[in-house]
Amino acid sequence: NFEEEIIIGDLHIYPKSRQVYIKDIERELKNKEYELLLFLVTHANIVFSKDDLYEKVWGLETYGDTSTVTVHINRLREKIEENLSEPRYIQTIWGAGYRFKS
Repeated sequence: NFEEEIIIGDLHIYPKSRQVYIKDIERELKNKEYELLLFLVTHANIVFSKDDLYEKVWGLETYGDTSTVTVHINRLREKIEENLSEPRYIQTIWGAGYRFKS
């Protein structure tokens, strides 16, 4: 149950208040960044293609481009990763997509 708090290492997510903290410092996430993070976290260790993520987070009724996923992944990493060249949480699986490593 992900109602109260999700803790993975230094990452703390509070779904009811939509707050995200890294090392006790709150990170301001835009709505889709938060939704993308929560989706990945609640499906940890599963690899999703950009198409899968676009469909799951943005929905089938939206029209756009999967490059939106890349942009949001990059913004999320800037906000939650300590070392962008070696992401601890959101990993790129070359040729396949992204996964959240718990």
